[in-house]
Amino acid sequence: MIKANRILSDILIIDDDNNVVMALNKALNKIGRIRFASDAKQAFASIKEQQPDLILLDVELPDIGGLEICSILKNAPETENIPVLFITSHTEMGFEEKVFDVGAADYILKPLKPRVVAARVQTHLDYHLAIRLLEKLAHTDSMTGLANRRTFDERLIVELKRGRREQEPLTVVIIDIDEFKKFNDHFGHIEGDECIKSIALTLENGIKRSTDLAARYGGEEFAFILPNTDVEGANRLLFDLLYSIEQLGLTHAPEAKYDNVTISIGYSTVIPGESYANDSDNWAVVKAADSALYKSKQNGRNQVNYEPLE
Repeated sequence: MIKANRILSDILIIDDDNNVVMALNKALNKIGRIRFASDAKQAFASIKEQQPDLILLDVELPDIGGLEICSILKNAPETENIPVLFITSHTEMGFEEKVFDVGAADYILKPLKPRVVAARVQTHLDYHLAIRLLEKLAHTDSMTGLANRRTFDERLIVELKRGRREQEPLTVVIIDIDEFKKFNDHFGHIEGDECIKSIALTLENGIKRSTDLAARYGGEEFAFILPNTDVEGANRLLFDLLYSIEQLGLTHAPEAKYDNVTISIGYSTVIPGESYANDSDNWAVVKAADSALYKSKQNGRNQVNYEPLE
């Protein structure tokens, strides 16, 4: 029986020999969706349209050789993790080294044996899926499903570099659940976890763009990275989120200031074209957002504050 995840695999075959293409299609059509390209131009267009889970690549093509295509794919961040298996009749000395030097995962010799092809392809698909799942687990907070602190730290560096390069603003937000210890002490840790999950979901739903990042920063703290978002744009978004959390109607502990659970928010924005004393400090914007959060706490909680970079 073929497992469901195998049916969903997307396999791109890059080969200009119709007989090979037909043989591969027959061997692999129960494993996943098969797409074809007869040369490099078609292949790159197909990959750009939708990234495959695995590529079967002929060494010899009419425009660009397979080794060069593989090298290009492995040197591009968006395609470097796609497993590439070469299809070849080459058996000369040194060929194996060339294949692995350009980043290929494996190679399959012609004439093709359908059972061998299917087994090799399935093995690499399963391995690739396992790696992706492990990578996701390493970057995801297990309780909320949001990105974790590690992901936030890595993404911040990337977005700061991109913002500087493209001269776009970048906003960082730090969010804290107000008086959460009182909630936990009164209702217990199980209800405390449910409170964190509810707020995490509302925060995640509050950001609409795929480029935005919502992360669990630690404990009852959350953080946003909002690329290409200026001070005014962030302010509107964050006041809406403040209201959304209030509207959840999560009853707070009797000793808390507010009847329902609320959040406090601090944020700061890197503005393109402006110079800062701490320009070399990638965490300056985080520190400023944290300082703004402290103001929100000191000024009575359940509010948004902004701290400019200096």
